[in-house]
Amino acid sequence: MEIGFEDILPYLASAYRRGVLAPFIGSGMSRPACTSWLDLLRGLADAAGVDVPGHLRKAGTDARLDTSELYRLADKAVLGLASLDAEERADAYRKALSQGGKPPGACDVPAQTAALARCYWPLVLTTNYDDLYVVSRIRQSRAGEMAGVSRTGTPSREARRDETDVPEVLGRSVEDCHKVLRSLESPTRPILWALQGFLGGQAARLDVLDEELVLDARRRAELAGQVVAGYQQYQHAVNAQPHFRRAFAEVLSRRSLLFLGSGILEDYLINLFGEIAHHYGPGPHPHFALFSADRRETLDVRFLQTRLGIAPVFYKDYSELPELIGRLTDAVWERRAPATSGSAPATSGATEAPSGAVKAPVAWMPDELGFSLSNGATCPPGGARRLRLRYAPLSVPAAGDGRACVVVSVGRNPSDNRPIPGTQANGFLAMAREAGLVADTAPERWRPLDGAPDHYAYRFGDAPVLGVAARDRGPEPPRAPGDDGPADSRDLGVIADAVCATLRAADAAGFRHVHLGPVASGQHRLWHPLHPFVQTLAGVRQFFRGTPEPGIELLELHVLSPAIWSPVVAGKVPVAEMLSSGMMKIWVDIRDATGSSEIFAVTVCGPTRVGDIKELCGLPPGRWSTEILPRPSKVEPSSADHLLVTPTSIVVFSPRR
Repeated sequence: MEIGFEDILPYLASAYRRGVLAPFIGSGMSRPACTSWLDLLRGLADAAGVDVPGHLRKAGTDARLDTSELYRLADKAVLGLASLDAEERADAYRKALSQGGKPPGACDVPAQTAALARCYWPLVLTTNYDDLYVVSRIRQSRAGEMAGVSRTGTPSREARRDETDVPEVLGRSVEDCHKVLRSLESPTRPILWALQGFLGGQAARLDVLDEELVLDARRRAELAGQVVAGYQQYQHAVNAQPHFRRAFAEVLSRRSLLFLGSGILEDYLINLFGEIAHHYGPGPHPHFALFSADRRETLDVRFLQTRLGIAPVFYKDYSELPELIGRLTDAVWERRAPATSGSAPATSGATEAPSGAVKAPVAWMPDELGFSLSNGATCPPGGARRLRLRYAPLSVPAAGDGRACVVVSVGRNPSDNRPIPGTQANGFLAMAREAGLVADTAPERWRPLDGAPDHYAYRFGDAPVLGVAARDRGPEPPRAPGDDGPADSRDLGVIADAVCATLRAADAAGFRHVHLGPVASGQHRLWHPLHPFVQTLAGVRQFFRGTPEPGIELLELHVLSPAIWSPVVAGKVPVAEMLSSGMMKIWVDIRDATGSSEIFAVTVCGPTRVGDIKELCGLPPGRWSTEILPRPSKVEPSSADHLLVTPTSIVVFSPRR
C-alpha cells in the first residue's frame, strides 16, 4: 500500500514533539540557487582544466545519465584541483556551486529551504555544501524563543555562541562527531551536520557567517577540506573514518529521518545504510523520503522499505514541496497567517485551506509528566508525595479552596527587600482579580514569609498567592554601561535555595497542593530558561529531602516554554534523576592557545565549584582563565575558584593571557 503525505503528517508532528525527528536535506532543497551535480562537475572540470565529454557537456540538468561516468568525471576534476592551494580550491567549488555565477551572498534562499528553516530543528543532516539553510535560519530565528538572548548586560562571544538558536555547522572530525552524539542526549546548540563538507558564501558572505557565530575562518577551512565530490573522497569519508560511521549509525538508530531533496540517493550513503542495517539490524524508528511522482518508476520501493527502512512518500509535483514542508512546520511551530484577499501567501508558496486557515494534523503530544516518591519496588502508595510537570499556564485556584496555592516568580529591591512583581506575577494577579480571588493588585500587599533578612518567599496578603524571589543576597554588582534591566541581580546559584524556602513557607501555611510557575525566566533573564528550570528541580529535591514529613501532597511545576518542554519530553533532561540525587555530569571545554578544544564529561556530586573541576582535570590553577556558560549572574567572567557550577553548566578553560 502506497503511503501519502497525509498519512505521515500526524506521525511527523508527534515525532517532532518527542524530539526524535531530524530532516536530512539533499541537493533538491538548494535548487535553483545552487547548481545540479552535473553542472557542479562541469564547473569543477573547467576550473581544473579537465576535458568534459561532449555528451555530458550538452546534457540537460534532468538527463538520465550513467552515475559511474559522473563519478569518473568527478574524480578527474578533483584530482586536477589538487594543484591549487586550499583557499583557491574552496573558491573554485563555491563558483561552480553558485547557479549563474552569482557573487558571494547573492543567492536567494529557495522556498522549500525557507519553509524548513521557519521551524527550530535540534539536528539537521545534509549532503549539501551550501549555507542556504543556515542563512535562512539566521533570518527567521526569533530572538529569545529558544535561547535566552533577552538578557541583562552584554554576554561574551562564547556565551552567545553557546546559546544561539542559529545552527552550528559540524563535519566528520572526531570532535564534531562527539558533539553530534552529545546532542542526542543533552540540550545543546542546534546542529547542521554537513556530511560531505561545507563551503558557505552562497546566501551570505563569509564574514557574515563569522559575525553570526556560524563558523570562523579556521573552522571554515577545516570543513572546506572535508568536501566530498570525487571517488577517492567518498571512499575516504566512509571507509577511512570509522568514528564517522559509528556516529552516523547512532543517529540512524535514535532518530527518525525525513529525507528532503533526495539526499538518500547518493550511492555511498545507500552503502552506508546497508552496512549499518547489516551490523545493527533494523532500527526502532521509521524513516521517510519525499519524492515527486516522476520518480515512482525509477525507485525500487521494496528495496528502500525492506533493506534501508525508508518509506518513500510520493507527491504530485516538485513545486508542491515548499507547501508540504510548510504544513509540517505549521503543525509543530508558529502557524502561518492565512493570506488575505489579493495578497501573496504568508510564506514560501503556502496555499490556504478552504476555510482560510492552514489545516493542522490531529496528533497527540505529551503535556504532563508525573512522578511519585517511591522505592520503585512496588506501586506508589496512595499517600505518596507527587510532582507533576505540566506544559500549561498557571490557572487561578477556586475561591474557598484552602488546600491549593500558586507560587509566581518575583524580583526583590536590594535596598529594602520589597518584592518587585514582574510580568508573570502581575499577569496572574490580574487573572486572580478578575476571578474574584483577590480584591486588588496593589504591590504593597506583598509581605515576607521566610523571616530571613533578605527574603526569598512572599505572600500576597492572605490570598493563596506566594512569590519566590530567586535573587542574589550579596552586594549588587556595578551596572554595566547600557544595562537597562532591573536593579536586582538574578543568580543561578540561589534558585534552589529560594525554591526550597518558598515551598517550606507554603507547607507551613497549610497548603497541600502547590502550583509553581517558571522561576527567574522572565524578560530580563540571564540564561536559556532550561538552566533555572534545572535549578528549580534541585530546590524541589532539597525541600522534600530536608522536610521529613511535608504536608504538601502534590507539587505542579508549570512549563511555559518549548525551550524547556521539548528537551524534557525528548529525554535530554533526566528529571527523575535530578529529583532523586545530587549527582550531575558537568561538561568541561578545555581550549588551547590555538583555539582548538577538547570536551570532557566529569561526574560530580553535590555543590561543585570551579576549583573542584580544575583539581579533577589536573589543571594548574594559576594558568587557566575560566568562563562558566551560562554566566551564573551579572558578574564578569572570572577565574575565581569559588564560583558555583550547576548541572547544566559548561565550564570553559583557556590559557591565561
